[in-house]
Amino acid sequence: MVLLAGGVLAGVAIKHSVDEAERESATPVLAEIPSRLDVSPGEGEVVRAYSVSGMCCESCTRKLHERIGSLDGVGACAVDLLEERLTLIARKNLPPERILSRLSFDKYTVVELP
Repeated sequence: MVLLAGGVLAGVAIKHSVDEAERESATPVLAEIPSRLDVSPGEGEVVRAYSVSGMCCESCTRKLHERIGSLDGVGACAVDLLEERLTLIARKNLPPERILSRLSFDKYTVVELP
């Protein structure tokens, strides 16, 4: 009876580690999210920078990067957690209000930098 219980527990431990590995591989790593832009704006694009208060962890960095990176007209994005700064390259005709509204959610307060 003890042997059977041990085998069941081992199966649970193996299943847990597989689920954990799958979850980790599906989650982007902070290293994949740049803190500085490494590209220059192209024709018809501009660099815009924002101060973002409310960031406290890697998850915040990831959320902001994914949210702004999926906005049509944004070509590249970098999020610096320590400086609480987000920098992006966007089409010149992308209204700043669309960027601000996209970044102002949950606990984040965003101000465009000059």
